[in-house]
Amino acid sequence: MMHRLIQIMMALLLCVGFTGCYDDFDDPAPAKVWNDGDFAGSKLISIRDFKQLFYDEYGSGASALGKTLEITDDYVIKGKVLSSDQAGNVYKSVYIYDGTAAIELKLMVSNYVYYQVGQTLYVKTKGLAIGNYRFMLSVGNMPTEKDIEKGYANRNIETQVERDQHIFAGELGKLSEDDYFVVTPDNYKNVLTDDLLGCLIRFEGLQYKKGYFDGDRYPQYLETVYENNSTTATYTNKYYEEEGLEETYAYNDGNDRYYGSSLFTYTPDNESSKQSNFIVRVSGYANFALRRLPENGKTGNITAIYTKYSSRTGGYIKYQLLINKFDDIEFDEAPALGE
Repeated sequence: MMHRLIQIMMALLLCVGFTGCYDDFDDPAPAKVWNDGDFAGSKLISIRDFKQLFYDEYGSGASALGKTLEITDDYVIKGKVLSSDQAGNVYKSVYIYDGTAAIELKLMVSNYVYYQVGQTLYVKTKGLAIGNYRFMLSVGNMPTEKDIEKGYANRNIETQVERDQHIFAGELGKLSEDDYFVVTPDNYKNVLTDDLLGCLIRFEGLQYKKGYFDGDRYPQYLETVYENNSTTATYTNKYYEEEGLEETYAYNDGNDRYYGSSLFTYTPDNESSKQSNFIVRVSGYANFALRRLPENGKTGNITAIYTKYSSRTGGYIKYQLLINKFDDIEFDEAPALGE
């Protein structure tokens, strides 16, 4: 009889336990909002000083390309989120800014679900690596030998387990005027330096230009083909006019989705000035890939992440603008295809 009573009591306890679990599932506790106090045992360092760790080791010239700096000290960086991959143009990256500098976090896809523009993120960097890819510094996992062979100096933090070990979401917020820079035809020579790489910049008074810059012709798209099931791609520059296509920010046709590049400038008559000419590079997966480009010579504004790209050896430098969403391109442009 006593044994039977114990069995009944255990069953009741299990039911209560399961009920509690289901209640928690239906009404989960709010996610923790991290703050500076949670990292009192670590060294909170500015993004500028964090990037300087790399520059102190390797410098900032072409010899630093492809180099990796493993972080072995318990450094924590924090910053506001500047980027969003919701429109499909930013890929596996989150850019953060702390008032001193900005840096790219190499993460997973659909980051906008977890991290909102204006939200503060904390990054525990011990065990991660600062990598230099074509002059852009980023934070990610240590690279593999194959990564290094391909010129990649770190790799994405791909799994949620790894992400939860290193990335901690702080308070939500909005970007203010203190979180981005404004560049105009009058001040760009003084404002634009490589210290602003990764930062969000509003470029006012840019002119759209069809034609040539630094040996390249714009607009164009980059056809990417993996022949005979090869893992190595073959790249071919294609030009909309020659292909009989509308000139759009990128190429998108069924399963064919290729990066497009277009030229915007402060010096339309001077094609040799690298820091006054900007390439807007857009993914074929972006939801604005098929928006028509502005008419040649039109002037407008673009808000974008400021980036830099070069050949693997450091030549052929271009400054590129990474667009979060189509509304950040303020031009009187033609309507979308089909409209």
